[in-house]
Amino acid sequence: MMAAPRGDGARSKVASMTHRTGQAPSAIRRLSPVIIALGAFAWSAGAALADRDSPAFHRGACQGAYPGWLRGVVDGYNGSATSPVENKTLILLSIPTPEVLRPGDERLGWGDGLEVGHKLGVAYGVELGKAARTPKSSTETMDQSATALGNYIQFHCGALIAPLDWDTTVMDDRGTTTIASLNEAQLTMSLAASANQIAISTEDLARCAREAEAKGDWPAAFKCRAEAKASARIVVSFADMARSHEAAGRAEAAVAVRDAQDAAEKARKAADDTGG
Repeated sequence: MMAAPRGDGARSKVASMTHRTGQAPSAIRRLSPVIIALGAFAWSAGAALADRDSPAFHRGACQGAYPGWLRGVVDGYNGSATSPVENKTLILLSIPTPEVLRPGDERLGWGDGLEVGHKLGVAYGVELGKAARTPKSSTETMDQSATALGNYIQFHCGALIAPLDWDTTVMDDRGTTTIASLNEAQLTMSLAASANQIAISTEDLARCAREAEAKGDWPAAFKCRAEAKASARIVVSFADMARSHEAAGRAEAAVAVRDAQDAAEKARKAADDTGG
């Protein structure tokens, strides 16, 4: 990944000034947005000069798309990114370029795949978060994002390409997140969304049981009550599965685990309030 040159001497001076003053020099703070903008411009300029039809570019794009998607889903779900993504190049500055990728078109292809995947993943993740917490989400947006990712991957991954090592490929600027951990976090989020939607159905079934009982329709009340309790048990099992992915999903999975637990509690409460 292209970045502003950094030398040990420059780092030592900044560290020394920060230690003496207790904060980074104001000039450096003012320059930070400029440095970020220049880094993003460097990536954009490089991508514009890349041979987008070269095998190396296709290989890099193929390897960057799904990791970018995972990063985007997690960012969108957790609220650290919103859709539509206003500056898609910023993701390139927060994820190190894997050293196994060859300089040139392959690395530029990686950046393109990362950008596209992240943008589509954020759109999907925002709606997945809504599905995990509210009755409403746009399945149309989720379908469109997933389809667009599939089309991009199909275009660039025509030949069999060896995937990156999911356990060692870092996906954040702190070195704490990998493709594998993002995948676990995404699974946790999907489980949370399913748990919440089933919990909402449980509430509907509980309402059905109470209304049927109020009308004296005992067979219908019994049926709805039994289905509500069965539905609640399913929600609890989804919440348990979500919790089982928390360690592997690391910090990115924590919000989804809480969402799943909230859904389980909502379902339990509904099942206990079915009348009878």
